Amino acid sequence: MTVSINNTIIAPNTSSEIPVSPGAGAYSTRLNDAVSNAFKRSLEPLGAVKSKGNDKHLSTLLENSKAIFKVATNTVAMHLLSPDWRDLLFRQVDSLLDIEEWDENDKPVVSGSSLTFVRMLIFLKARRPGLGATSDGSLVASWTTGDNRLTIICKPNDWVRWVVSTKTDAGCETAAGQTKIARLPIVLEAYNPQQWFSDGGR
Repeated sequence: MTVSINNTIIAPNTSSEIPVSPGAGAYSTRLNDAVSNAFKRSLEPLGAVKSKGNDKHLSTLLENSKAIFKVATNTVAMHLLSPDWRDLLFRQVDSLLDIEEWDENDKPVVSGSSLTFVRMLIFLKARRPGLGATSDGSLVASWTTGDNRLTIICKPNDWVRWVVSTKTDAGCETAAGQTKIARLPIVLEAYNPQQWFSDGGR
Protein backbone atom coordinates (compact mmCIF):
# COMPACT_ATOMS: atom_id res chain seq x y z
CA MET A 1 0.00 0.00 0.00
CA THR A 2 1.29 3.49 -0.82
CA VAL A 3 1.69 5.98 2.01
CA SER A 4 2.64 9.67 2.19
CA ILE A 5 5.36 10.88 4.56
CA ASN A 6 6.41 14.56 4.53
CA ASN A 7 5.10 15.12 0.99
CA THR A 8 6.91 12.03 -0.31
CA ILE A 9 4.86 9.11 -1.63
CA ILE A 10 6.51 5.80 -0.69
CA ALA A 11 5.62 2.53 -2.40
CA PRO A 12 6.43 -0.88 -0.92
CA ASN A 13 9.35 -2.71 -1.49
CA THR A 14 17.80 17.19 -20.23
CA SER A 15 21.25 16.23 -20.58
CA SER A 16 21.44 13.39 -23.10
CA GLU A 17 24.61 11.69 -21.88
CA ILE A 18 24.74 8.69 -19.57
CA PRO A 19 27.84 9.10 -17.38
CA VAL A 20 30.29 6.29 -18.14
CA SER A 21 33.60 5.22 -16.73
CA PRO A 22 36.72 6.12 -18.72
CA GLY A 23 37.42 3.55 -21.40
CA ALA A 24 33.88 2.15 -21.40
CA GLY A 25 33.96 2.33 -25.18
CA ALA A 26 31.46 2.16 -28.01
CA TYR A 27 28.97 -0.09 -26.19
CA SER A 28 28.25 2.56 -23.56
CA THR A 29 27.92 5.20 -26.27
CA ARG A 30 25.35 3.09 -28.16
CA LEU A 31 23.48 2.43 -24.90
CA ASN A 32 23.37 6.13 -24.14
CA ASP A 33 22.05 6.93 -27.61
CA ALA A 34 19.36 4.24 -27.38
CA VAL A 35 18.00 5.53 -24.06
CA SER A 36 18.16 9.20 -25.00
CA ASN A 37 16.58 8.74 -28.43
CA ALA A 38 13.69 6.72 -26.98
CA PHE A 39 12.80 9.63 -24.73
CA LYS A 40 13.29 12.28 -27.39
CA ARG A 41 10.89 10.46 -29.71
CA SER A 42 7.96 10.04 -27.41
CA LEU A 43 8.34 11.33 -23.89
CA GLU A 44 7.66 14.83 -22.59
CA PRO A 45 7.32 16.13 -18.98
CA LEU A 46 3.79 15.89 -17.64
CA GLY A 47 1.72 18.80 -16.37
CA ALA A 48 0.20 19.17 -12.97
CA VAL A 49 -2.93 17.25 -12.11
CA LYS A 50 -6.15 19.21 -12.53
CA SER A 51 -8.86 19.86 -9.98
CA LYS A 52 -10.76 17.36 -7.86
CA GLY A 53 -13.09 14.91 -9.48
CA ASN A 54 -11.20 14.71 -12.77
CA ASP A 55 -10.43 11.01 -12.35
CA LYS A 56 -10.12 10.32 -16.06
CA HIS A 57 -7.50 13.02 -16.50
CA LEU A 58 -5.57 11.84 -13.45
CA SER A 59 -5.72 8.23 -14.63
CA THR A 60 -4.31 9.24 -18.02
CA LEU A 61 -1.44 11.16 -16.43
CA LEU A 62 -0.55 8.26 -14.14
CA GLU A 63 -0.67 5.76 -17.00
CA ASN A 64 1.59 8.05 -19.03
CA SER A 65 4.02 8.22 -16.14
CA LYS A 66 4.13 4.43 -15.98
CA ALA A 67 4.77 4.24 -19.71
CA ILE A 68 7.58 6.80 -19.50
CA PHE A 69 9.33 4.78 -16.83
CA LYS A 70 8.86 1.44 -18.59
CA VAL A 71 10.03 2.69 -21.98
CA ALA A 72 13.25 3.94 -20.41
CA THR A 73 13.84 0.69 -18.56
CA ASN A 74 12.96 -1.59 -21.47
CA THR A 75 15.29 0.32 -23.75
CA VAL A 76 18.24 -0.97 -21.73
CA ALA A 77 16.75 -4.15 -20.18
CA MET A 78 18.09 -6.53 -22.82
CA HIS A 79 21.61 -5.38 -22.01
CA LEU A 80 21.63 -4.92 -18.25
CA LEU A 81 18.48 -6.04 -16.45
CA SER A 82 17.13 -9.54 -16.11
CA PRO A 83 13.41 -10.06 -16.85
CA ASP A 84 12.69 -10.86 -13.20
CA TRP A 85 14.56 -7.75 -12.01
CA ARG A 86 12.70 -5.57 -14.48
CA ASP A 87 9.27 -7.08 -13.72
CA LEU A 88 9.65 -6.55 -9.98
CA LEU A 89 10.64 -2.94 -10.58
CA PHE A 90 7.60 -2.44 -12.81
CA ARG A 91 5.35 -3.81 -10.07
CA GLN A 92 6.78 -1.19 -7.71
CA VAL A 93 6.00 1.52 -10.26
CA ASP A 94 2.46 0.23 -10.79
CA SER A 95 1.89 0.25 -7.02
CA LEU A 96 3.39 3.70 -6.62
CA LEU A 97 1.24 5.20 -9.40
CA ASP A 98 -2.00 3.46 -8.42
CA ILE A 99 -4.86 5.92 -8.95
CA GLU A 100 -6.67 4.60 -5.86
CA GLU A 101 -3.76 5.67 -3.66
CA TRP A 102 -2.49 8.76 -5.49
CA ASP A 103 -3.12 12.25 -4.11
CA GLU A 104 -4.61 14.22 -7.01
CA ASN A 105 -2.80 17.37 -5.82
CA ASP A 106 0.56 15.71 -6.49
CA LYS A 107 2.21 15.81 -9.90
CA PRO A 108 2.76 12.40 -11.56
CA VAL A 109 6.39 11.45 -12.11
CA VAL A 110 7.98 13.57 -14.85
CA SER A 111 10.02 12.07 -17.69
CA GLY A 112 13.22 13.89 -16.73
CA SER A 113 13.18 12.27 -13.30
CA SER A 114 12.50 8.81 -14.77
CA LEU A 115 15.40 9.18 -17.19
CA THR A 116 17.77 10.24 -14.41
CA PHE A 117 16.62 7.29 -12.29
CA VAL A 118 17.30 4.75 -15.05
CA ARG A 119 20.68 6.24 -15.92
CA MET A 120 21.62 6.25 -12.23
CA LEU A 121 20.88 2.53 -11.91
CA ILE A 122 22.99 1.84 -15.00
CA PHE A 123 25.93 3.90 -13.78
CA LEU A 124 25.91 2.61 -10.19
CA LYS A 125 25.10 -1.01 -11.13
CA ALA A 126 22.83 -0.80 -8.11
CA ARG A 127 20.51 -3.42 -6.71
CA ARG A 128 16.82 -2.63 -7.06
CA PRO A 129 15.84 0.15 -4.64
CA GLY A 130 12.69 0.93 -2.78
CA LEU A 131 10.72 3.39 -4.88
CA GLY A 132 8.82 6.54 -4.03
CA ALA A 133 7.90 9.96 -5.42
CA THR A 134 7.83 13.54 -4.18
CA SER A 135 4.80 15.77 -4.59
CA ASP A 136 6.50 17.67 -7.43
CA GLY A 137 6.96 14.55 -9.58
CA SER A 138 10.47 13.34 -8.74
CA LEU A 139 11.28 9.66 -8.27
CA VAL A 140 12.85 8.66 -4.96
CA ALA A 141 15.16 5.65 -4.68
CA SER A 142 16.06 4.21 -1.28
CA TRP A 143 18.34 1.44 -0.06
CA THR A 144 18.56 0.11 3.49
CA THR A 145 21.24 -2.14 4.96
CA GLY A 146 20.77 -2.79 8.65
CA ASP A 147 20.53 0.60 10.34
CA ASN A 148 22.10 2.39 7.38
CA ARG A 149 19.91 4.10 4.79
CA LEU A 150 20.55 5.97 1.54
CA THR A 151 17.81 8.00 -0.14
CA ILE A 152 18.24 9.63 -3.55
CA ILE A 153 15.77 12.04 -5.17
CA CYS A 154 16.14 11.98 -8.95
CA LYS A 155 15.80 15.35 -10.67
CA PRO A 156 15.94 16.08 -14.42
CA ASN A 157 19.25 16.40 -16.26
CA ASP A 158 21.12 13.85 -14.12
CA TRP A 159 20.87 15.92 -10.92
CA VAL A 160 20.22 14.01 -7.69
CA ARG A 161 19.67 14.96 -4.07
CA TRP A 162 20.98 12.41 -1.59
CA VAL A 163 20.49 11.78 2.12
CA VAL A 164 22.51 9.29 4.15
CA SER A 165 21.72 8.03 7.63
CA THR A 166 24.26 5.68 9.22
CA LYS A 167 24.83 4.21 12.65
CA THR A 168 28.33 4.62 14.07
CA ASP A 169 29.98 3.97 17.44
CA ALA A 170 29.25 7.60 18.28
CA GLY A 171 25.57 7.31 17.37
CA CYS A 172 23.45 8.13 14.33
CA GLU A 173 25.14 10.27 11.68
CA THR A 174 23.32 11.99 8.82
CA ALA A 175 24.51 13.85 5.74
CA ALA A 176 22.90 15.29 2.62
CA GLY A 177 23.83 17.01 -0.62
CA GLN A 178 23.13 17.58 -4.29
CA THR A 179 25.30 16.42 -7.17
CA LYS A 180 25.35 14.85 -10.64
CA ILE A 181 25.09 11.08 -11.15
CA ALA A 182 28.73 10.82 -12.22
CA ARG A 183 29.93 12.18 -8.86
CA LEU A 184 27.74 10.01 -6.60
CA PRO A 185 30.42 7.36 -5.94
CA ILE A 186 32.85 10.12 -4.94
CA VAL A 187 30.54 12.05 -2.60
CA LEU A 188 29.27 8.83 -0.98
CA GLU A 189 32.70 7.21 -0.61
CA ALA A 190 32.99 7.95 3.11
CA TYR A 191 29.80 5.96 3.76
CA ASN A 192 30.80 2.69 2.08
CA PRO A 193 28.20 2.93 -0.73
CA GLN A 194 28.75 -0.67 -1.83
CA GLN A 195 26.73 -1.78 1.19
CA TRP A 196 23.71 -0.45 -0.74
CA PHE A 197 24.75 -1.07 -4.34
CA SER A 198 26.60 -4.40 -4.32
CA ASP A 199 25.48 -7.36 -6.46
CA GLY A 200 23.18 -5.26 -8.66
CA GLY A 201 20.14 -7.10 -7.26
CA ARG A 202 20.23 -9.45 -10.22
